[in-house]
Amino acid sequence: MIKVCFYKLDNGMIEGFKLTGHADYDDIGLDIICAAVTSNAIAVINSLEKIVKSEFERVSADEGIIECFVTRDSLKDSQLFFEHLKLALTKIEQEYPDNIKILEVGGDSKC
Repeated sequence: MIKVCFYKLDNGMIEGFKLTGHADYDDIGLDIICAAVTSNAIAVINSLEKIVKSEFERVSADEGIIECFVTRDSLKDSQLFFEHLKLALTKIEQEYPDNIKILEVGGDSKC
């Protein structure tokens, strides 16, 4: 299962996200859920960098893990893209609840 954690500040703004795991919907290379989740996440990271010019606290993509956190100065301009990702992944979760789980955590909480 893919676990998606959106990290929210006390003011409700999303400061970043972390995706871990695999959907296990199909074989590697044929898994439409992994492909959809990964492409949405990478597109948002690229948009934050190229369109909004966000500065990153941390951004990485490795096998089974993608994470992206923006700096405090980039929070306001990043919200539309973070909300877009949350909406897109929520729709995928509604269709494939056995393969993806979305969580929101606040403060210093960890997923």
